[in-house]
Amino acid sequence: MSVAAVRPVNALLPEDLVVVYNQNMPESKDVAQYYALKRGVPISNLVGVDVPESEDILRVDYEANMTPPIRSVIKKRMLIGHNPAILLVYGIPLRIEGISKPELYKQYEELTDDKVGEYKRLVQQQGRQLEKLINKGQITTIIYEKQNIESISTLEIIKSVNKTTLKASEYLNKYVSSLEMETYSNVVSLLFRMTGMSPIVNNVKNQISLMEDKDRIIFLLNNNLLKFNAILNNELTEIQFRGFTPEKAIEVSTTVRMVNGVVGELLFWEAQRTKKNAEMTSASVDSELTLVLATDFQLSNWLLNPFLEKCDNFPGIELLRRKTIMVGRLDASSPDVAKRMVDDAMETEKAGLAGTVYIDARGPDDVNNKDSYERYDEHLRRLHSIVKSKSSMPVVLDNCPELFPEKSCPDAALYAGWYSLAKYVDSFEWKKGAVGFHIASSEASTLKQPNSQVWCKRMIEEGVAATLGPVSEPYLSAFPLPDVFFPLLMTGKLTLLETYFRSIPHISWCIIIIGDPLYTPFKNNPAIDLDSLEQNVDNDT
Repeated sequence: MSVAAVRPVNALLPEDLVVVYNQNMPESKDVAQYYALKRGVPISNLVGVDVPESEDILRVDYEANMTPPIRSVIKKRMLIGHNPAILLVYGIPLRIEGISKPELYKQYEELTDDKVGEYKRLVQQQGRQLEKLINKGQITTIIYEKQNIESISTLEIIKSVNKTTLKASEYLNKYVSSLEMETYSNVVSLLFRMTGMSPIVNNVKNQISLMEDKDRIIFLLNNNLLKFNAILNNELTEIQFRGFTPEKAIEVSTTVRMVNGVVGELLFWEAQRTKKNAEMTSASVDSELTLVLATDFQLSNWLLNPFLEKCDNFPGIELLRRKTIMVGRLDASSPDVAKRMVDDAMETEKAGLAGTVYIDARGPDDVNNKDSYERYDEHLRRLHSIVKSKSSMPVVLDNCPELFPEKSCPDAALYAGWYSLAKYVDSFEWKKGAVGFHIASSEASTLKQPNSQVWCKRMIEEGVAATLGPVSEPYLSAFPLPDVFFPLLMTGKLTLLETYFRSIPHISWCIIIIGDPLYTPFKNNPAIDLDSLEQNVDNDT
């Protein structure tokens, strides 16, 4: 974890928040105004939207009634130099209902099957030609003689092709002075078609590294190949984070070919074929609104969150982040409870959050079973180690399959644990300003149903100031890692919303963060020293 990961360049401020309320519910506007008054958000940043009072909204209504007014205000704030974020308040629906396009996805599956077969044959053909050129007419790789290429896995083909292109590059470097121009041109042409401009660009960059500073600057300013490559790589980065609709696949594949050749395009189509385009087009309103400035993005499944630290060095990532909006929610079973969360957050910030950290893992480390559940358990146990070694806060780890018994957790300040699906266990005496989350599949599926026992709703009712959870099945990989989320929060350097977006893996998906987005419980009394935390992470890596 780098210093930049914890100290944002543009820290979230009250004037950055665009507060969205349901214009059909007076209680919703009341909560928005209450929050704006308490936190000093300009009244011009409040946006009323025409949405139903239910916890679900149709996508057509979401796109027609929610996004246009929000997008308008976001753009205005950006024009005057702000880095806007969105706060949804009590009364805004939780979920966007999915849409169905079975015929489109069936056609897309047929297209990807055809393209994989086509590019297997093309890669085999070009690989055979290249081997003949560099081996004086001989074929030394058996795969190029296979007749039924469709039966060979893409991975096997790629391994053979990579060996051939590597031999070709070495051959050029070794024999370039004695090669006939025609042979040289044919080898270079095939390499370019097979692997795109990436190897050429890498070679140019290696040459640049050997230049004097003055010559390097002049070369970079005048080299159109590097400029063109940078533009295409920025496009690919955006595609990686935004995805694309099936209608755009052919267009995207041409960009892939220019950068990575027909080998890259084969891998592209193979990835499309193996990717499950099941019609998982529903999402939380909050997570979908991160893309309110995007004009075209993939609806099925989830998208990678560009705010993650591992994305810091991606080409064009800062531009992409400016076009991705952090979204939080101030919501509860009643307007009064939502207001109480703000009051508790602001009061806690003054004195600082104190109390015990409770961590509820599923059981002892099973060295023979490293599935996703066991790996997540390891992150819970690692959180325990970090807090125990880097913080003075008391920490309790339950490393048994059973949950903490009822009434067994006094002075609870922070909590992470699992697994009791939609059945809250009253184990905690929550400290004012407490933050915690329970890892299960539907714990934010409702915040309003009176008899529901989902954890987000019940934790808020019982006193926490902030929590997070999914509005529908998210899969385990969608949850923030507890040993990232909580240590970041405990440094006091990030607000609740910034902490969440530095740790949540996906956007355009199911999980939401609930609480005052500006809440910084350890602002005045950090529970973990920043330098100590970074040293710990560096040692682990």
